[in-house]
Amino acid sequence: MKVKYIHIFAFLIVNYQLLIVNCYAQDIHFSQTNTTPLLVNPALTGFMGNNHRAILNYKNQWIGMGSAGATYRTGAFSYDTRLLTKKFKTGYIGAGINAFKDVAGDLKLGTTQLNISFAGIVIINKKQSISGGIQGGYVQKSISTADMKWDSQYDEGAGVFNPQLSSNDVASIPPYRYGDFSGGLAWNYSSKQTYMTANNQLKVNLGIAAFHINRPSQKLNPYNTNSTDDLYTKFIAHGSAVIGIASTNYEFQPSVILFKQGGAFELNMGAMIRCKIKGESRYTGNVESMAVSLGAQYRIGDAFIPMMMFEYSNYALGVSYDINTSMLKQSTGSKGGLEISLRFTTPDFSNRSSSRLLK
Repeated sequence: MKVKYIHIFAFLIVNYQLLIVNCYAQDIHFSQTNTTPLLVNPALTGFMGNNHRAILNYKNQWIGMGSAGATYRTGAFSYDTRLLTKKFKTGYIGAGINAFKDVAGDLKLGTTQLNISFAGIVIINKKQSISGGIQGGYVQKSISTADMKWDSQYDEGAGVFNPQLSSNDVASIPPYRYGDFSGGLAWNYSSKQTYMTANNQLKVNLGIAAFHINRPSQKLNPYNTNSTDDLYTKFIAHGSAVIGIASTNYEFQPSVILFKQGGAFELNMGAMIRCKIKGESRYTGNVESMAVSLGAQYRIGDAFIPMMMFEYSNYALGVSYDINTSMLKQSTGSKGGLEISLRFTTPDFSNRSSSRLLK
């Protein structure tokens, strides 16, 4: 049994940097934070100019890290909408749901989570609104022991490791579950363009959020019921803007987001340039809208992240790639993470009245 604990502990130590990255940033680590609003701040639930919004996200990172079968993959889905928009003249309710599945490393360290979010949005005036949101979730974590390696599987005569040899021990680590709660606040400013082709609008979105407020316990050692590790509360501060470049088809979109969890810290900052290729007909509205955005983010001390987004009518396709700049590149061969997002909104993006970046 001691050998079993030694190997589990060794796995955690060897994967320390990976586990920290996976834990402190967003617990799951998406770079396109503009397409994961409900994972950034519950107050962003329904906090946009759309009646409905659905988003799919997928990330495959650190290809080649660990053994040939090692994976670091994350998939997520979110949907949110606005409720009671006609009942209250000075605000409305946002409601949403999001779920994700994350699998990491040789031992398939898995996290599955389902969250439900609600936000109250208050319209201060024609240009400003604020919101407060809460989120509750159910989490299951698991780890596979099938690929664990044991001292007894080392063939001393041949001088090699032989996985066909019996381990003389059976490690069984059952999945564990817990509830998870979060909350946040957000503020939005929107100064619309003076006329249809002026393109002199200014939109600003700021917010703060706290995740894992209840500090759920992580049961890393199932054989010792008294051994738990409380998850640190994660704090997020974010800001973004849409600045129209007057008398052109371009917008400048800077953004920044900060994560703090326990002793870990992450700062992402960058910008995109959005070009509106085709707009709606100013008279009939029958022409489909189209736009392309190009830019990059920099995760301080870790990765450079080029990004692009293509928008057509109600749909938006985002693609980004993490290029490791930290010491981790020695293990990954500078291979970072490919990330893809697909967003559907109604009405389409040309009719939005709030910030595009963290909406």
